[in-house]
This record gives sequence, C-alpha cells and structure tokens, in this order.
Amino acid sequence: MHWITGLLRPHGRSLRAMVAVALTAAALAPSAWAHKASDAYLRVTDALAPQGTAGAGASIGLVLSVALKDVDAALEQLDADGDRQLTWGEVRQSMPAIVQWVGQGMLWQCDGTATVPAWRFEALEQRTDGRYARLAATLPCAPAQAVTLRYGLMQGIDPTHRLLVGGALSGQTLAAVLAPDGRSGTDLRSAGSRAGQAGADGAEGAQGADPTEPGAPRGGVATLLHFVTEGVHHILSGYDHLAFLLALLLPISLAQPQPQPQPQPQPRHRDLPLHTESGTTPIAETLASGARDRFAGIKALLLTVTCFTVGHSITLALAGLGWVTVSGNWVEPAIAISIGISALLNLFPVQGLRSSWLALGFGLVHGLGFSGVLVEAGVAGASLLWALAGFNLGVEVGQLMVVALWCAVSVALTRRAWYRSVVVRGGSVALLVLSLYWTVQRLAFAG
Repeated sequence: MHWITGLLRPHGRSLRAMVAVALTAAALAPSAWAHKASDAYLRVTDALAPQGTAGAGASIGLVLSVALKDVDAALEQLDADGDRQLTWGEVRQSMPAIVQWVGQGMLWQCDGTATVPAWRFEALEQRTDGRYARLAATLPCAPAQAVTLRYGLMQGIDPTHRLLVGGALSGQTLAAVLAPDGRSGTDLRSAGSRAGQAGADGAEGAQGADPTEPGAPRGGVATLLHFVTEGVHHILSGYDHLAFLLALLLPISLAQPQPQPQPQPQPRHRDLPLHTESGTTPIAETLASGARDRFAGIKALLLTVTCFTVGHSITLALAGLGWVTVSGNWVEPAIAISIGISALLNLFPVQGLRSSWLALGFGLVHGLGFSGVLVEAGVAGASLLWALAGFNLGVEVGQLMVVALWCAVSVALTRRAWYRSVVVRGGSVALLVLSLYWTVQRLAFAG
C-alpha cells in the first residue's frame, strides 16, 4: 500500500477525499453489474391454444423473463427471512404473488377488448446479471386483431427499467422497447418488420404507417429511431462504461496547464530578452506553445474517441448478428478490469503505449457488453439490422454527450495549478479503487 501513500502526498486531503467518495459509491452500489440496467424480456410467438379452451385456434404465445432482484424490490414478502439471499423455497412460496404482480403490471387488449392471460411459472434461468423467473401464457388473439400491451412493471420503483420485446407474429419479426415511466404502450402488430421488406419500405413505414392498424408493420427507419433512444439510455446508465471513458479522457489536456509559481529575482528592464533563439518574442513563443498543446490535446481526444467507437462497434455488430457468442461471466469482469488498467496507466505511464490503442483494444470488450441487450432480447430477422444500427447510433450520441461535458469541465479546470495532481491522479486513484470493487464482485458472482 506504500504506492498509494506516495500518490496521495501532493494535495493529500483532496485526493483522500476522492478515494473516500469512490469507496462510499462502491459500498452503496446496488449491483455489481453496473453496466447492466434493469431489464425484463418478453418473447412473443404465434401459438395454438389447446382445443376446448377459451380462444381455441390461432393465439399468441408469451414468455416473460423478469429478474428476481426486480421482483424482490417490488414484493416485500419475497425475501421471507430478510437475509437478502433468495432461495428456491422463497421463490416457490411467493410464486402466486409474483404471478399476480405480473398480471397487474401487464395490461393486454385484443381489438380494444381487455384480455387477461393466465400466467404460469416455467423455470428459473440464469442470465448475465443474475437469476430470472420465466413465466409463460397464451393470449387468445386472432391474426386479424390488434394486440396492444400497456407495461407497468417496476413503475415508480426503478426509472431505468425496460421491457425488451422480441419474437415474431404472422411472419413479422418484433423489436420494441417499453419503459413503465415513459413509452409504456405499443401495438405488437405494428412493432414488427416483414422479412425482406424492411429495407424497401423503411422510409414509408416511418412516416406513413398507422401504428394502430393491425398488420401494418413498422418500417426499418422507424425501428432504427425506436432503438436510438434505447442506445442513449443504455450508455448513460452504464456507469462502468462511463468510468472507462473517463479513465481514457483524464490525461488528455485541451489547454495549457498553469505553471506553478516560483519566486525568482526580478530582472531589470534592460536585462529582459527582446527575442528568443527562434527570433520571436517571448510572448509570441508562449502563445505558439499553447496553440500546439491545444492542437495535440484535440488530436489525442478525437483519435481516442474514434478508436473506442470503432472497437465497440465491431464487436457489437458481430455479437448482435450472432457471429460471435460470448459469456457475460468473463465479459463483465473484463470490462471492470479495463477501467483499472487504464487508470493505472494514468498513474504509471508506459512509454510507447498510446491511449488510442488501449481504447481500440478494450473497445472490443465493451462492445460485447453492449450486445447483451439485443442478444438476450431475442431480436432477429429483418428487425435486427435496423435495431442494431439504431442502438449503436444511440450509444454514439450518448458517448458524444459525455465527451462534450468532459471537454467543458476540462477546459475550465486545466489551468488550475492543482489540476494534474488532484483531477488526473486523484481521479485515476478513485477509478482504480472502483475497478477493484467491481472486479472482485463480478468474479465472485461468476464463480
């Protein structure tokens, strides 16, 4: 621990305060999977209702996966003994309450008529961020009927919660995202894209299709725009991704730092040099040096952000299209480790290792983390390419927002004498501590 003591010597109180904030944030963090927001998944398919039951014939099969951590937050009786550890016995005992909660939070209509599906528990399943309860039901709606869903699970409990809808209805692949505290309703018939028509009818579907008319699928452009907002939400709620981006940006200076004042004997006026060795005045030389520093900082910023964008876009596309399959058990710890390595290199730079290379390499890992949303949602077919493009575009928009905010803060603080010791080094120490916390928690979870 002596190296930490050495890092904290300059402006020690400020640096120790920043580390204390990082430790407090780690202790209060609600989940080790900071990159993964609260999500539920709905799989919708054509089904055949059993003969002799209400709605026998063409029906819709529903499979809902909801995180036990979300159920625990909504239902106090789930953790019966209060030990913050859910057991199979507690889940089984609370299953009637879970089924009732799901039924009350998901309101269905077939052609404007309220329909209540009979949810039944199927199994517990393991996903990248923990255990989920999988429930299934059959909705008696004919192909010609509009199918609307009003989603309200976790409303007022977790504003980041989303329902990701995937599957297919009558040959239309589905792709939609619902938020109980935002865009909470949709017609599933209009949330689909017909195979082979998304590219040709994209613009028309975005502008002219009536989303309430059954059988009128959403166009490709509309699907893209639908997932742009989800991409922005995902990156802004992915605190570990933002921490890695901050670790990359911390050492980049967009203005010339203010030098530490040092007392020197005051020269007489006749002793002042009129020109430097290059033939310019001292003031002109200082201005030129500042301009070079700003240009170098802007160049490093653009190169680093571009490399990171290229890296995570490649793996987001590969994993989203199903060409690469990875396990979150190693991706999520690797994301946490990438933060620590970047922060450590800010404290102990390695000659010849450029931040842009680091951004490109670790960007590949972060892209695999981004892809988990689309992969687990089961988005496929004609909707996948549009959803993938929209999601990636939203990620870039959110990333540019964060970079712009950091640039404004950096320019305002860079000229402060304490900037490098407090902001750069202190911030890197805080990120290193946060990285260690996330890494240990995620490795323990994966094991």
